[in-house]
Amino acid sequence: MGVSAFRANRQRLGWKKVPVSASSLTVDSILVRDSEPNTANLEGGVVVLSVRAGSYFGFNEVATEIWTMLAEPCRIGLIFDSLSERHSVDAATLAHDVTPFLQSLVENRLVRVLGPDEAP
Repeated sequence: MGVSAFRANRQRLGWKKVPVSASSLTVDSILVRDSEPNTANLEGGVVVLSVRAGSYFGFNEVATEIWTMLAEPCRIGLIFDSLSERHSVDAATLAHDVTPFLQSLVENRLVRVLGPDEAP
């Protein structure tokens, strides 16, 4: 599911946005899945159910790769490096395409940004 689909679902369901500025995520930010959402593997992707958000999210194969990486604390730069190697995509394209998706995960409280005292 792309970022636009996240936005459409959020608007349709009347979700409240959690204030997180786009500038708060950098390649050095460390993200990890929140403990609340439940995950189910489906053919070619993952579905994440969040009771707190009052919705579910369907992830395509690339989003599923990212979700899998976020099972453990992971630096955004490492996510970019891994995706770049697997899919032969340049850093600028990854930053443009993946950062809004990561921001959506944070805004919907599916993942959280670890502070310096929480980072591994």
